Amino acid sequence: MSVNTVQSDNLVTKTEGRVAAVSALMFAVCLFWTVASVNVPRDASDTELLAWWQEADNLVSILVSSVFAVVAAVLFAVVVNRVLRLPAAGRAPAWLGFARSMGAAFVATLLVTGATRGVIGHLVERLDEPLPSLDVLRYSTALNYLLLDLPVMTALALTIAAIGVVTLRTSVLPRWSAYVGLAAALVILGAVAAGIGAYATPAALLWAVCLSAVLWRRS
Repeated sequence: MSVNTVQSDNLVTKTEGRVAAVSALMFAVCLFWTVASVNVPRDASDTELLAWWQEADNLVSILVSSVFAVVAAVLFAVVVNRVLRLPAAGRAPAWLGFARSMGAAFVATLLVTGATRGVIGHLVERLDEPLPSLDVLRYSTALNYLLLDLPVMTALALTIAAIGVVTLRTSVLPRWSAYVGLAAALVILGAVAAGIGAYATPAALLWAVCLSAVLWRRS
């Protein structure tokens, strides 16, 4: 193999690592705004819920949250693909496969969440359709909360945990990052069990920021 070929491969690896590092950081930003940019009232009366949905600014915030959810899903796919393609990760094939599966599940459920939470905003703001009935608004609100609190955060926690186990078994990344990931996964799973999975988002953000720093240094 020529020197030029080796240098070219090293440059590609370095670039991929930095892209993944930036993607991990941007994933944290997008996941934060997916949750923070909209706050449909929980346990609201019919009047309160209808008043919230009738506000044009709230409909726009729903669309913004939907976009952030889609972008976060794409960025997470980039990050997981990079981490699980590191050569040493192949020494834990079972956990590697589980991490891939849960990562794909998280991306899929987050994309579905982005679509469902933006559908009414798109219907009213973009297509000039009337606001749906109160029953539909309640169903949409409950569905959005359930998707984020249960399948999305569960898949994310299991992905983080699997990457942590792969790290501990193969030393593909610093061991401290695995401990951060496992702690974050436990916090998220605890919140999911309590029915408030979305409230554990800060734990996922901490893990993503730490992973971003690790990937940047490794590159």
